[in-house]
Amino acid sequence: CEAFLIRGWSGCGKSSLVATTFEPIRVAGGYVVSRKFEEISSVNPVWTVMAAFNDLCILIKERNSDEELLEIQDELIRVFGINLPKLVRILPNAKDIFSTQASTLHLYRKVDSELTFKGLCFAIQCFMSVISAKSRPIMIFLDDLQWADNMALGLIHAALSDASKITGIFFVGGYRNNEIQEDHAIFSFIDNLESYQIGTTKLDLDGMEEQDVNMMISDALAVFPRNCRALSSALFQKTRGNPLFVIELLESLVKRKIIQYSLRKRRWVWDDAEVSGEEIAENVLHLLTTKMTALPPGTLEALKVASCFGSQISHLTVELLCKSPCYEGLKVALDEAIQEGFLERVRSSEQT
Repeated sequence: CEAFLIRGWSGCGKSSLVATTFEPIRVAGGYVVSRKFEEISSVNPVWTVMAAFNDLCILIKERNSDEELLEIQDELIRVFGINLPKLVRILPNAKDIFSTQASTLHLYRKVDSELTFKGLCFAIQCFMSVISAKSRPIMIFLDDLQWADNMALGLIHAALSDASKITGIFFVGGYRNNEIQEDHAIFSFIDNLESYQIGTTKLDLDGMEEQDVNMMISDALAVFPRNCRALSSALFQKTRGNPLFVIELLESLVKRKIIQYSLRKRRWVWDDAEVSGEEIAENVLHLLTTKMTALPPGTLEALKVASCFGSQISHLTVELLCKSPCYEGLKVALDEAIQEGFLERVRSSEQT
């Protein structure tokens, strides 16, 4: 097992960087599950971790043959014994791994309903000892660890620390280092990983250098880097190289026609002095808020509805809401929000 922890300010590209590894891992036969913690949520952070393992059950069902599922089923029955119903209680999707006959015999027995945190950690360790293997590598990406608590991080540690039985797990965690205090649980979590000799790599993702911003602007506006050096320098000074901020600021300047396309010259044109003199908000949030308030009322309302379900809303939920006269235009409005970059469509088998 290995852990990779990537930290940086919001908008610096942590999630985007990690996402570039998803497809190669899938092509190589591995599993990828991804979840994120939320600052404002009624859900205990521990259940965000559990949701990732629950998503893994879906992938196991989808990606394995009947013969392979039978082997996994038999091994789970052997490891859990009479406590197998506890596994299905904490990971409801695990029941899909079992055949109808096995479900009848093993999953519906009455067991002690009380489950302590230690018992939860042990159950996850047992589950991962069966599921994980070098031939079946698993990547678990949990974003926004700054909103995780001691118990959530403790559960992650438990899943990684039983090296004698668990192999083939690659844990990736992302967090904003500007939003945590020195006594945050993540620091003891990292220390515990290292004390258990779990290979741990840490990456600080800072903003782009000025020359990188110059290349980015050059590519976006289809001009030579030397012709947009003054513009990119101004954007760099105003954004400190934050990729998200650079993109949003550039779009803002285009929409306000400070940067515009000249049909006569057949290229993008701007006034360097006007760009430098622009009073631009010092944070991404203000730019995004301004962009959001300019959306059509229907799209704004759709975002409000989606936000009631947390950071993710399933396709099934959207379809169900669309059947109501009050929300019949929800899907179209959410598609518009995706076009504007406020939502991202994800694979339904891994996230909802």
